[in-house]
Amino acid sequence: YEENGWTYKNKIAITGSKAYLKKPGPKPAIGLIGELDSVRCPEHPEADPITGAVHACGHNAQIAAMLGAGFGLTDSGVLDELEGNVVMVTVPAEEYLEIDYRNNLKEKGELEFLGGKQEFIHVGELADIDISIGTHSGTDLEDKLRVGGSNNGFIGKLVRYIGLEAHAGGAPDKGINALNAAMLGIMGIHAQRETFKEEDTIRVHPIITKGGEIVNNVPADVRIESYVRGRTVDAIIDANKKVNRALKAGAMAVGAEVEINDLPSY
Repeated sequence: YEENGWTYKNKIAITGSKAYLKKPGPKPAIGLIGELDSVRCPEHPEADPITGAVHACGHNAQIAAMLGAGFGLTDSGVLDELEGNVVMVTVPAEEYLEIDYRNNLKEKGELEFLGGKQEFIHVGELADIDISIGTHSGTDLEDKLRVGGSNNGFIGKLVRYIGLEAHAGGAPDKGINALNAAMLGIMGIHAQRETFKEEDTIRVHPIITKGGEIVNNVPADVRIESYVRGRTVDAIIDANKKVNRALKAGAMAVGAEVEINDLPSY
């Protein structure tokens, strides 16, 4: 940004930024969106050797497109012939991942929302943008470029099953197995799938992020993260009720407790 003489703001919503191709002020202001997302993909040849994260889930193409547009407008001199301004908006956390980690940031007061664009709106950093343009790579494109389209909305979920530790080999009868409760809860979700209407495009895809402490102990602290996706708000709410009912049933079946935290998403 500095090499090109662009005025910029850094560390917005922790890792985001904005760069103005002209000095801030002229209207209208067109925002070019680039998303700063790195996902864990340890098998990727360029993955970080420690975290397994790599900026290669399509957002790397967005950043290239955003910067390419900025370079092209600046180097060609076209920008001088245009009214208004162009703002390169790099937002973090388009992918709603590592929900527990982000929710901890929220509880510490470092964030209000778990998604980057929502946080940008919250802190007022999109208030000077009149219209924004974003890009995203896809897996089902018949042509090289497609304009428009829509996506499902979703609810983000943090689930914790609480059991009772006991020695898994010597006294399993004295424990309450939270992992069994979690697996029953997930199977209960699977049993609901035939009740989801095709036109609602419901998708539920939980992962177990913590399965216990050590193999010798009956698992007593098990964590799940999940989405409940759907085409409409009503469909999401209906499916989420079924999912929560299944999760509670898993706990009830083995005498465990369950905490379900439904988080606002987009």
